[in-house]
Amino acid sequence: MYASVMTKRGPRGPVPIYKTIINAIKDDIAAGRLQPGQALPTEAQLGEAHNASRLTVRRALSDLREEGVIYTVRAEGSYVGPEDAPKIREPWPFEKLAATIAEGIKKGGYQPDEVLPSESEMIEQHGVAKKTARAAVALLREQGWVYTVPAIGTFVASRDKWPNTP
Repeated sequence: MYASVMTKRGPRGPVPIYKTIINAIKDDIAAGRLQPGQALPTEAQLGEAHNASRLTVRRALSDLREEGVIYTVRAEGSYVGPEDAPKIREPWPFEKLAATIAEGIKKGGYQPDEVLPSESEMIEQHGVAKKTARAAVALLREQGWVYTVPAIGTFVASRDKWPNTP
């Protein structure tokens, strides 16, 4: 639970692990390894890196939030502040799949009004879970790439419905 810290004057006593985590995150920000808007490692990753419990990591993140160093988005994770900084994070698997399909649409792999592969075909072709395939199609629909006809299938939207892309 504690880490010993050495100073120029010698040991100054045990430092609580949550403070060690706070200092490590602040050092990463100061050194530019973490940028404004960048996602922090998950609680599990921080716990493993610092040999700390989830509770200890949560305490550190809570203190950093109170200081305004980071902010947390429920069900997404914590990010380096300020809150208005554009988010920098790895895309979720469903976002990667949606981007792959959108790229295929842009390149002409699918024509307007052509049916997309079924959910089970996407699962097999891309090695993803059903939930991931469904979320990818929902995102494509939200973005305007596709439309769904219930009990029939999901089709490529007409070009005028596509999002503005370079």
